Amino acid sequence: MELGFETCGNATLILYERGEPLLVTDPWIREPQYFGSWTLPYRFTDEQREAFTRARYVWLSHGHPDHLNLPSLEAFRDKILLVPAHRGGRIAADLANGGFRVRELPRGWCALSERIRVLSAADWNQDAALLIALGERCAVLNLNDGGALGTRATLAQALAPFRRRFILRLINYGDADMMNFFTEAGERIPPVSAVRKPLGYDYSALLRRWDGTHTAPFSCHHMFNRTDSRWASAYETPLEAHGERFISARGEFIPGYFSYDALADRIALTRMEREPRAFREPQEFGDDWSDALEPEDTRALRAYFGRFEHLARHFEFVNFRVGGRDTTIGLGGPRGRGVTFEAPRGSLMTAVHHEIFDDLLIGNFVKTILHGEVRSLYPDFTPYVAKYGDNGRAFSDAQLRDYFAYYRHASGFQGWLDRARVDSSRRIRALLLPNRRLYLAARRIYRYLSA
Repeated sequence: MELGFETCGNATLILYERGEPLLVTDPWIREPQYFGSWTLPYRFTDEQREAFTRARYVWLSHGHPDHLNLPSLEAFRDKILLVPAHRGGRIAADLANGGFRVRELPRGWCALSERIRVLSAADWNQDAALLIALGERCAVLNLNDGGALGTRATLAQALAPFRRRFILRLINYGDADMMNFFTEAGERIPPVSAVRKPLGYDYSALLRRWDGTHTAPFSCHHMFNRTDSRWASAYETPLEAHGERFISARGEFIPGYFSYDALADRIALTRMEREPRAFREPQEFGDDWSDALEPEDTRALRAYFGRFEHLARHFEFVNFRVGGRDTTIGLGGPRGRGVTFEAPRGSLMTAVHHEIFDDLLIGNFVKTILHGEVRSLYPDFTPYVAKYGDNGRAFSDAQLRDYFAYYRHASGFQGWLDRARVDSSRRIRALLLPNRRLYLAARRIYRYLSA
């Protein structure tokens, strides 16, 4: 391909200039992730694997291991790793300390070759979008798992002049997030992904929102791999479900992996060959559910969660049920409000020591029990621990003020609007969640109207 791109893997694009691979995004190309709980469902072609070895640049959107995949990055030691300019700079620092060649992308367009340039836009949720221009007629907006918070206006303005506008973003039933919730009485809380929503409405809304011309399944290709997360495989999104009820007047839906030749203006579907499925035991990934916490583990848990000042205002405790024993960390918040995580010691302590708590939860082998009036880990737990804390390095109230000021300065009025929108939607969600039927009905109406 003289000039163009193709999709593969989970959230991987391969960009071509003069027939040579130039840029690879978020390469997860080997080994199960989320402590072995996720694996790739489709194989790479020999040509794609060859392209990985010849590409010059790698762009990494955010810190989740299906996007920033350390085992896979070993194959890219001789490449230049491009990372978003995030407050805290953890990704750039950790990779540089690991011996990688890292370049933090500045705001604005950055030329990678004669005809390919990129615009990287980081947001306060520790995610980032990448707008890729291939010549003057085609652009790809890679939103991966994010929503371009505070950067939407800038990206939309930069995208508008192009004739072909591909919009790629995670859309699925909800199986790419944590689902393993329980009540105090031990009853499973049905995940949102149990409701088989018509995903075509979401793809139609995506194109409408961005005035795009093409979209396709992206950043949604995984399957559960551990025996203790096998239950979640019932909620996986099949590939054929993505186009259901897509509104063709909005643009073109491409039903799988594909390549696009920018000079010929031609799309070609790529054959998707499935990997065989075999669930693996947690012991293969260092987890024995009978292992109990050691005294030093308890001290590490207290030190880790004691840093988050926001948690102390919203939760009385965080409890860890490990090896059949409870270890409670008091936080001092409102009486009765708390969370129990029933987890194996190995992955729990790895997540704490490496400050990757979100990875533990998304694997969906950990049981999360909600106490008191707690209905969800959003908005007061997960963002403050996994996004602003672990990745953004903002733990205290003062650090959080500086953190959000950094992104407000970068995004201006659009950032304020998006922040207000996110906060209001979270409040509405919190009000509706106790009435599941009302919440699902409201979600269906919103999806239909947005499409």
